[in-house]
Amino acid sequence: MLEILLVLLVLGLSAAFVVPNLPQDKSDEVKEEASRFYQLVQLWTEQALISGQTFGLRVDDDKYQLFKLTPEDWVPVEKTRTKTDVSMPEGIGLDLEVTGFVDEEDRLFDRESLFDEDLFVEEEDKPKPPQVVLMGNGEIIPFSLTFLDGKKRLWQVTGNDVATFEMKNLNEDKE
Repeated sequence: MLEILLVLLVLGLSAAFVVPNLPQDKSDEVKEEASRFYQLVQLWTEQALISGQTFGLRVDDDKYQLFKLTPEDWVPVEKTRTKTDVSMPEGIGLDLEVTGFVDEEDRLFDRESLFDEDLFVEEEDKPKPPQVVLMGNGEIIPFSLTFLDGKKRLWQVTGNDVATFEMKNLNEDKE
């Protein structure tokens, strides 16, 4: 009887170490990243409102970064108490849809056709400007940011023009 209890104890202890190390579901990781973005964008919007500064959010396929508008141009925000440059884990992608302003591709005239090309040589070295603007008066450029697992759309964070944010599950049947 004592041997059986000892074997059960050893099995219980080994299970306690093995179970937490099992790989978690990818959708849980996507939800965690969407939740992190949701909280950060709320914090950044409040920071813009309190400080009266204008911030911008640049979103690429696998990362997003916070910028600050200076009299010269947009500059990346240096690390503060919160993370300002977030890269997605392997396999998680981002898809940004911005409403409210004209994208570069929708311009009526091509920039280079109006001016001397030499004037814009320096712009190639500059980081790309942000797509979402968080203004110091509490307004933002409306957007929706979708978090993907491969090509599967799982979570979406939306923000309207008065900085009200919503996070929703696009895969309702799973949760």
